[in-house]
Amino acid sequence: MNGVLSPSVLVTVLPGPDRKRTRTCYRYKVVYRDAHPHEPGCVMVWEVTGGREPYQIALERQEHGRTKYHCTCADAAFRSEKVAKHSCKHVRGLMECMPPSDGRSVA
Repeated sequence: MNGVLSPSVLVTVLPGPDRKRTRTCYRYKVVYRDAHPHEPGCVMVWEVTGGREPYQIALERQEHGRTKYHCTCADAAFRSEKVAKHSCKHVRGLMECMPPSDGRSVA
């Protein structure tokens, strides 16, 4: 990582899971980090807690160097099929705290 420290736990405030979308703290904990992050495949996995259920977000490096986030929440699963380049609040929150270093992310 070229001498840059990467935090293993991030905390941010996002709209919560209730109908009023009350601002809630969400915690992102790194549970996997690839030893070769510049090669294609899974780069990192975070466990996300703070809402109704825990979720996981995976960061994938594609063949041409672009990165893509995948979240296990229902919003990501159902809307990403219908809306191009849709990203859920969990991925947007993570990207605000830790944008990809290559600047070429695809949510």
